[in-house]
Order: sequence, then C-alpha cells, then structure tokens
Amino acid sequence: MTEVKIVADCAASAESAFAYVNDYQHLPKFINEITDFVPLTEQTEGVDATFDGTIGLGPVKLHSTIKIVRHEPGYAIAVKSIKGFEIESTFLFHDKGAESCTIDAIVDYRVPGGLAGKLLGKTIEPFVKLAVKSSTHNLVTQVAAFHTERTSA
Repeated sequence: MTEVKIVADCAASAESAFAYVNDYQHLPKFINEITDFVPLTEQTEGVDATFDGTIGLGPVKLHSTIKIVRHEPGYAIAVKSIKGFEIESTFLFHDKGAESCTIDAIVDYRVPGGLAGKLLGKTIEPFVKLAVKSSTHNLVTQVAAFHTERTSA
C-alpha cells in the first residue's frame, strides 16, 4: 500500500473537528475530488456505517464501497474499502485545548498488480498527494468556521 499522511494544526477543539468529519455530508465539501458519496445503510455514523463513493483523480475516476471501521468520538474515524478501489483512510484528532487541535489525515491505497496497476499507480499518485494536501487545508478551514459557529451559538 502507498501511504500519504498530512498533519495540520486547526483552530478548533478536537471535539468540534471530530463532529464535523463525523457528518458524512461534509465529506464532499472538504474533499473536492469526490463526485459522488451516498450512504448504503440507514446508519450513517459509527462502526459498520457503509457508503458508496466515486473520486476523480486527474483523468481517472475510482469507485469504492467503504465501511467505517474505527469510530472513537473526539479522537478517530477510519474507513476501509470493502469493494472497488482499495483504500483506507484515517482521521485522528489530537486535542490541544478548547480552541486548538492537530488533525492527522492518513490515506493508504493499493493499486492492482501487473502493468495496468503500475500505470494506474503512476497516474494517480501525484493527484492523491495533492488531493490529501488540499483536503486537509479545506478541512482545517471549514472545521475552524464550524467550531466558531458551534461555540458562539
């Protein structure tokens, strides 16, 4: 698997950051490359909630069915593909006080073997790195705004 990890400080509590990411409807807002993301289960948060998603990485569109495999309120959310493009993604929220946290965004992905897989890997790798970096920036900005609204209400 290929791992891409971005660590960023955020002007929000870990609780607010977790709450923002925990709402699946926010995912396409901070990951611009997502073109489709819908729940497959009535349950939309917590372990075993399952979603269908499509992401565009440069000239390639990849489809996966993912399931939440780790859900620790205020600290961690992780998903793993159960069908389609192989991906594991984890968000960790490290509390640094009422107005600050650090977010780790970790994406592991695997391309199929053979010549086609190598070509796919070389094609998407720069787009994955850019997408994770851009998504983390978007997430930090959006979480800070969400936290301000949440705490001033």
